[in-house]
Amino acid sequence: MATVQDRIRFPWKGGATQIPLDSLLPIFLLPLLGYIAAHGVWISVILFTTLPSFLIYIHYMFMRYNSPTKFFLIWTLMSIFLIFMIFEMAVVNLLDIRTDENFSFIIITIIMLGCGCKTKLNAEWSYLKTDSKMEMSTCDETPLVCSDCRKRVSSRSYHCNICHVCIVKRDLHCAWLNCCIGEKNHRWYLATLISALAQTSLCSNLILTTACHPFKVFGSFMLPDDCSDVYFDILYGVMFVTSVYCILVMIFLLILLINECWLISLGITGHEWRNSTRRSLCGLVSNRPYSKGFFSNWWEFFSGTEKNYTTLCI
Repeated sequence: MATVQDRIRFPWKGGATQIPLDSLLPIFLLPLLGYIAAHGVWISVILFTTLPSFLIYIHYMFMRYNSPTKFFLIWTLMSIFLIFMIFEMAVVNLLDIRTDENFSFIIITIIMLGCGCKTKLNAEWSYLKTDSKMEMSTCDETPLVCSDCRKRVSSRSYHCNICHVCIVKRDLHCAWLNCCIGEKNHRWYLATLISALAQTSLCSNLILTTACHPFKVFGSFMLPDDCSDVYFDILYGVMFVTSVYCILVMIFLLILLINECWLISLGITGHEWRNSTRRSLCGLVSNRPYSKGFFSNWWEFFSGTEKNYTTLCI
């Protein structure tokens, strides 16, 4: 296996670059599973019930052993690419999508990609850097350092064993973007969740009302009524499978968004919440020394007000 992985290389300037197997797997696995699922209702049921469990298990194993991987990032990029191409090349060509609906889908997709890029690019700004001012201001205190990277840290900085660096106000390590979410990119991460939720919601609705028999709810808003004939044509089957995949992603994004909004309202980070006791009632009765109240917590989140925290050992 090591020999095979060493031979998988991509030609680049300065020599061929080695491509890890975990980065190649989503490129072939995702379209293959979608094509197989489009051949029948029971195949779709089996695949869409096992796929979330498979991804959750893989995510758990990588996070447990702190293994750096681009599997989930490539999976995310491949999902966006396939959804966009199927929508533009198949759904739009059926001439059931209005121009304003297609324009809205493209704009939301661009916004989502922009927010995701800003989240990843701004991740390094949350890395804890040696600050001479902090060292001078804390010279009278007991110098406590991170037990992993041996740096003096603030009370809300936590070490990421995947990024191998301390993150200021670390919320989580997002495997789907392959970066840590901290103080400097937390707002962009929330914007990414909201825009991705809007994109998958719009895409699933437009595809279902195109591939299935729709009915009007109010105005021009429609919902699918009868989808019993989608598997008689492979094109409609692929579109239907794509919409179901969007619904699964939408549920996952909604759970993440609700969790983030809850933690922001409580004035705690995801790292602090995960380290709290199980009896904290989702953080309600946990120790929250940095919480200023519901409205103040949200104001601090959006305004990006920086705090000078004391140094503690993490």
